[in-house]
Amino acid sequence: MTTGQEHPLAQDYLERLHAETVRLRVDEGRELEAQIREHLTEALPDKPNDASVRQVLDRLGEPALLVDAAGGAPPGPGRRTERGEETSPAREIGALLALVAAAVLFWLPVINILLWVGGLILLILAQRWTLTEKVWGFLVLGLSVWFPILGAGMAFLVVEGPACTTDEAGASVCPGDERGLTTMDILFVSAAVLWLAIYIWTIVRLARSAARPRQ
Repeated sequence: MTTGQEHPLAQDYLERLHAETVRLRVDEGRELEAQIREHLTEALPDKPNDASVRQVLDRLGEPALLVDAAGGAPPGPGRRTERGEETSPAREIGALLALVAAAVLFWLPVINILLWVGGLILLILAQRWTLTEKVWGFLVLGLSVWFPILGAGMAFLVVEGPACTTDEAGASVCPGDERGLTTMDILFVSAAVLWLAIYIWTIVRLARSAARPRQ
């Protein structure tokens, strides 16, 4: 059965309220959200129309005003922990910058390793990412740092193919000159493009998550 608080307008209101409760202590924010949900459940029928939902929400007032009335701190870029201490996304931003820079500067071993280690430390200490996001960030951003190095190393392990020969006319003939793209070539390029898309998506996803306050 569809309840009143599942109406799109009510859901949007609750999401805005959740975003505003970042200015409260975590327990206070949860209590306020629970009270508003209970009020919506009592005030709205099971299948309300848009007009009735708007009427109830108008009586409640804007989420920001509710949080202000509950003693919320002034709006700011940080969020609050269980003890009311404000945090910022500095660690998350630092982790992203360090890991991406480590991948770009793969040709500088010492700097590469320092950036990689620093990025992983910031990734672990990040407070705005969930455990799942941290693990995904390590698998994609952390491990990607070593792909260029492994690729360069593999180049030295490739067995040298048959040497080029010269035909009677004096033209140089090399085996495989006209072979075109092989299946392995296509698979390799496709995998590289797919991984690049995942890499960019991960950066964008983690950056948005770091910028969005959450409880």
